[in-house]
Amino acid sequence: MKLSNLGLGCWAFGNDNYWGAQNHNDSVKTIQAALRGGIKHFDTARSYGNGRSEQITGQQLKKNRENVVIATKTTWLPADKVEKNIDISLKRLCTDWIDILYIHWPKPGFDFRPMMEVLEKLRTSGKIKNIGVSNFNTNDIESLKNTGKIEYYQTGYSLIWRFPEKDIIPYCLERNIKIVSYSSLAQGILTDKFDISNRFLSEDPRNKLSFFYNDSIQYVETFLKTLKEIAQASGISVSKLALYWSLTRPWMNTVLVGSRTRNQIEENMAAKNITPTEDIMLKLTALSDVLYNTMPMRDNIFNHKPLGRN
Repeated sequence: MKLSNLGLGCWAFGNDNYWGAQNHNDSVKTIQAALRGGIKHFDTARSYGNGRSEQITGQQLKKNRENVVIATKTTWLPADKVEKNIDISLKRLCTDWIDILYIHWPKPGFDFRPMMEVLEKLRTSGKIKNIGVSNFNTNDIESLKNTGKIEYYQTGYSLIWRFPEKDIIPYCLERNIKIVSYSSLAQGILTDKFDISNRFLSEDPRNKLSFFYNDSIQYVETFLKTLKEIAQASGISVSKLALYWSLTRPWMNTVLVGSRTRNQIEENMAAKNITPTEDIMLKLTALSDVLYNTMPMRDNIFNHKPLGRN
């Protein structure tokens, strides 16, 4: 079976309020282990640690620049500020070009077309190779179709979160827009290290994820209990099964997985080498189908509300 690409999500390297303190040496070792393991796609953003993630990622990749894909993101910017901010990212990333520049989140009431026009000029000049959007809905993308070309779409997607299948994924497939998933392990929920009955520490921002809403938690708990039973019976870890399942989606271009240590990225890369039986894969899909059809739909795992749905 042909597997899609595995990429490294670099958000945690930002050492910001969301993920908490991150050891610099751990970040370096994680990126270097990813390179040794054959990962070529690295994803960051200007907002991750106010640029710190971009800086660490760029410093570690500059010797391999010709052989890797670097993606970064920016939120809405006025047209006269776009190139200046892209130049700042280029400097942090130690590169002359960005392979994928995503507009990170939609912003109701703001016109993204002037920004898109500048991004197209930067693509022509070579500072940007591809333009993408993250967390936009179909109407958001339609508003830009006469201004520029969208080539990548990044969305939360995993065994436990398949709502993008309802509309945005079919929309992208019809238009040959490549799909990249983030939160492919649901920010740690799809690992053997997390017991949902105990939740995270009270101050952990992940407590606000859509999985923990009162109308969803019962379905998620049942899902995770059965998933662990399937993993135990197969002799393969929950995280490897979950990643492998996402990697087998035929329309997926890249599955991003966040990792904070060398051990974590090595464990995640090993997911490409497992060989679950067809029966195991069918059980995973059937289990995911039940959750997909019972858990109330929300726009994204953070339940952010700038996406234009009522």
